[in-house]
Amino acid sequence: MKAQMQLAKALTLLSLLAISASTLPQDAQDALSHVGVNLGGWYLIEEWMFSNGQFDRVVEMSDLPQGVVMPPLLPDGMGENWYGEGDLINKIATKYSDDFAVQVIEAHRQAYVTDEDIASMKSANITNVRMPLGWWAFVEESTKSESTLITDPAHSDMRFVTITHDALIGEIQRFKDAGLNVLLDIHAMPGGSSEGSYSGIFPSTPMFWDDASLMKLGNSIIESLCNFYLNLDDELRDSITGITLLNEPAHNMDIDTYKPIMTNWLAGAIDIYRKKVVEGGKDGLESVPKLFVNLIGTAMSDQDMLDFFHATFTPSELENWAVLDIHHYFAWDGGHNGCYEEDSCSFQCSDSATEEGLDNIKGIVRDGAESSHSFFFDNGTIPLVSCSEYSLATYDTSEAACRGQSILDAMFLGQKKSFKDQGLFGAFFWTWKMPYGGAHENAWSLKKFLGLGS
Repeated sequence: MKAQMQLAKALTLLSLLAISASTLPQDAQDALSHVGVNLGGWYLIEEWMFSNGQFDRVVEMSDLPQGVVMPPLLPDGMGENWYGEGDLINKIATKYSDDFAVQVIEAHRQAYVTDEDIASMKSANITNVRMPLGWWAFVEESTKSESTLITDPAHSDMRFVTITHDALIGEIQRFKDAGLNVLLDIHAMPGGSSEGSYSGIFPSTPMFWDDASLMKLGNSIIESLCNFYLNLDDELRDSITGITLLNEPAHNMDIDTYKPIMTNWLAGAIDIYRKKVVEGGKDGLESVPKLFVNLIGTAMSDQDMLDFFHATFTPSELENWAVLDIHHYFAWDGGHNGCYEEDSCSFQCSDSATEEGLDNIKGIVRDGAESSHSFFFDNGTIPLVSCSEYSLATYDTSEAACRGQSILDAMFLGQKKSFKDQGLFGAFFWTWKMPYGGAHENAWSLKKFLGLGS
């Protein structure tokens, strides 16, 4: 009975964005082509997702490594904490051995997303999964039959375990068999292309935009990604409905210095995609994967994003395959956030105790969600706009963020309805599961929110 109630809740909450020709008018279907969830913490490891209840900061801190465990082989950790994937693997290799480091990461990859997880995603009306990947998925070593240890070209103390193409194909096949489509998303480039643990090299300084040889290597990563897609069997290729060339490029780096360098490189990377996949590919224009061009306000203004899009894409490309992808998080939205800390947020979590207070919270959430992408609809002619990351977090410290069910429900339903009403092309929750995230799990795990376990 409990399992039936949990599944009923999942289906009810996700029905707002369920895609079904028999229940939604065509314009609504078109606006909701990608109903998705991220697979964060799987092939791209971020420290805070493995903090095991010992830390609650969502934002990484250069003076405090928050990574604690890496199950199944290191369920209790290794006696010292770690910052990001490169630091984790380097510390395992240094303390134990290179071979054991590979074994730990491979065991994690094989165990993290189960067949039961995929079945639950399908039952909850998810149509697409977004797979964050590091550059180590598209290097020459990735074409080998077994994963191997490689070193970041700019940081000798940051090491990574390659993701073999055979393994990646096998996972895409699993989703294909379940009727789920895949968005392949490169989250990190050699040397580090953003501040943050997802860059792979945190807390070291990102070097990608300062080194022409690294950016050239980045071009080869993009070419390898395109070739990987083009060489897939027809059926698997059809299941790749989206590609992101780089997540949050130059995030939290000096805008004046890095914006022109980043946008110049990104335009070149887009041209590689255009020539190889769109113009030189095997598919017609209708079936080419949408290119989710992810940009972030910490690296450029909204107006600069619009200007970049109109300078980079033709009207036909904007209509057919170029998607402007902007993340939206209430956790860093000072005008619409909520917490348990007195007078520091737009609303207090305790306000939900009264009907009037809860209505006020719902209004704040609606306002924040409705304004999430409004600039791009109001001030430009960009037909395809997406949000490939959002969550239920009301604050950037999970212990201080709201965790009452009524507020979480308001966050979920308010964002879902707003994304639909705005006409977003896609919306992806971050993330499917976070079983080792401690307090983070409440607002960042879709599986947990839907009552389907950790």
